[in-house]
Amino acid sequence: MDVHGGKGIIMGPNNYLGRNWQGAPIFITVEGANILSRNLMIFGQGAIRCHPFVLKEMALAGREDKQQALIEFDSLLLKHIGFAVSNAASTFILNLGFGHFERAPGNGLSQGYFRALNRQAAAFAMLADLSMMLLGGELKRRERLSARLGDVLSHMYLASAALKRYHDLGSPDHMSPLFRWAMEESLGHSERAMDEILSNFPNRILGGVLRAVVFPFGRRHKGPSDRLDAEVAQVLGRAKGDPTLEELLAGCYRPQSADDPVGALQQAIDLLSAAYPLHKKLQVAIKSGQVKPDAGEPVIDPALRIGVLQADEAQTLRTAEAARRKVIDVDDFDKEELTLAAGKIR
Repeated sequence: MDVHGGKGIIMGPNNYLGRNWQGAPIFITVEGANILSRNLMIFGQGAIRCHPFVLKEMALAGREDKQQALIEFDSLLLKHIGFAVSNAASTFILNLGFGHFERAPGNGLSQGYFRALNRQAAAFAMLADLSMMLLGGELKRRERLSARLGDVLSHMYLASAALKRYHDLGSPDHMSPLFRWAMEESLGHSERAMDEILSNFPNRILGGVLRAVVFPFGRRHKGPSDRLDAEVAQVLGRAKGDPTLEELLAGCYRPQSADDPVGALQQAIDLLSAAYPLHKKLQVAIKSGQVKPDAGEPVIDPALRIGVLQADEAQTLRTAEAARRKVIDVDDFDKEELTLAAGKIR
C-alpha cells in the first residue's frame, strides 16, 4: 500500500489491494487482535505443553498415590535441574564462541545459521526455565514478559523453517540473499526480544548475570543490513524465468492477461524493461540539448522529428508509457455511475 499510494486507496475494479487491506482487521481479531495469543497463549500455554518435565511434574502433583508420585517427582526434579544447568552451561559456552567448532549440517552459509539458532535455543530454554521458576503462575500475569518469550519462540520457529527450506532445496547459491534476509530478520527479532526480557527481568541482579551469559559480546544479529535489503529488492526486478524469482513466486496467482490488474502490472514491467535502453538514449539527448520539447509536448515527438528515435523505437516508448499509465491511474467514475437510482444496485 505504501508503494501503490492512491492506487490502493481509491476503490474500483482495478484496485487489487483495497479489499485485502480492508480485510486485515478481520484476519487478526480472532484472539483480540492477536494480543491474547501473543501475551498468554504462545508461551504461557506452550511452555508447559512443550517442556520435557513441567507438564509431567504438574500431573504427578495431582496423583492419588502420593508416595509413588513423590518418588517419581524426585527423579523428574533431578532431571529438570540437570536440564536447566546444562542449558545455562551450553548458553555460556556457545556464546563465548566455542559453538563455532560444533558440527552442523549444510554448507558454509547455512552452517553458521544452524549454530546461531542452536545458541538461541539454548538461551531460550534457560530463560524459560528461570522465568517459570521465579514467577510460577505469576508469569501469565506478567504479560509483557510472557509475550517477549513468545516472540523468541515464534521467531526461532520462523528461522528453523527458513533453514529447513534452504537445506531441502540443496542450499542453492541463487537463493542465498533471500535465505540470509529471512535468517537475519528472524534471529534479529529473537535477539531483540531476549534483550528486552533481560532488561525487564524481575530480579535485576539476576538479569545482569544472565545478560553476561546470553550476550557476553553483545547482540550478534540486529536484522538485515541496508545492503542485504537492496539485494532482496533487486530480485523482485528480475525478468520472468529467473530461478530466484520463480522460487519466490511459486504458487502465487500470476495472470498474464493485460485485462487483469495483476496481469497489466506484469505487462507494464516487461514493456518498461524492454524500453529502458531507449529511455536512457532519450534522456541523454534531452540533457545534451539535442531534444528540446515545447511546453506540454511529449518528448518522444521532437526526438522522432530530428531522428534521435526511429519510428519503431518511438512506438516502443509510447506503448511502454501507456502500460505504465494504465497501472498507475486510479479508477474514476462519472457522477451518474455513482448515483443510486430506482432499480439500480450500487
